[in-house]
Amino acid sequence: MQPNLFSRQPPSFRAFIIAVFTCFVVLFVDWRFPYVVKPARDVLYAAYNPIYALASYPVLSKEWLNQQTKSEAQLRRENTAMQAELLQAQVRLQKLSELSAENTRLRGLLDTPLIIDGRMEIAEVIGTDADPLRHIIVINRGATSHLKAGQTVLDDKGIMGQIINVYPHSSRVLLLSDKEHSISVRLERSGMRAIVSGTGDYGRLEMKYVPTSANIKIGEKVFSSGLGQHFPAGYLVGTVSKVLRHNSGEFASIEVTPTAQLAGGHHVVVLFSDSLAGEQPYVDR
Repeated sequence: MQPNLFSRQPPSFRAFIIAVFTCFVVLFVDWRFPYVVKPARDVLYAAYNPIYALASYPVLSKEWLNQQTKSEAQLRRENTAMQAELLQAQVRLQKLSELSAENTRLRGLLDTPLIIDGRMEIAEVIGTDADPLRHIIVINRGATSHLKAGQTVLDDKGIMGQIINVYPHSSRVLLLSDKEHSISVRLERSGMRAIVSGTGDYGRLEMKYVPTSANIKIGEKVFSSGLGQHFPAGYLVGTVSKVLRHNSGEFASIEVTPTAQLAGGHHVVVLFSDSLAGEQPYVDR
């Protein structure tokens, strides 16, 4: 009776031992002599590449056929969708940039060396006065935040102005550049006191009643003097930008550039001081 070729024969124990021993020998050679095994492994990998290519060919062929059978309308829809996603990503990026810049501004207000004592309130500029000839801004803090007329408003660069009207949830601030606003100042180098008034130009203030003989130089810093208790002393107002001495006149023409961002500020700081509560701003009538 012929043996059945398909009958299962149990593997012999000797063959199992030989196979295990061969595996250990191969592993040992691969561990101890990698430079010997590596060329053989590279040859085997190179021989397998055609097999990998043939195995992936059906998948690649299906994707290629799908791309070829797409209609022009479908491609346009996909292009439109991609453009919309790109636009949304760009809008989000702009918002993130603005949030980052706003965070930097807020940190600058909190860390500014100008604020050295007293309580403060950070407010946001929400509008401007309807009269185009007046330099008045509106902030989103008012009586509910315990604000009062006469309080000093500044940013991280210097003094911006004073509160003139307080409402429950907002306040009006008269800026230094307004034509009806004046502030008592002190020059950094000489200590001389003077009056700086607004000119109606956000980038230019005028120092009044300064004798032509006064020793004032361009670039000199101008600080609030504290006289009259309308503004606290020691806060930066601006820098001298122009000095004209007239031979025929008694007073010199001196211009001061404000350091605060009077035209473009977004966040401001309101200072609290008991001595200034209820005071009205110092204006030049």
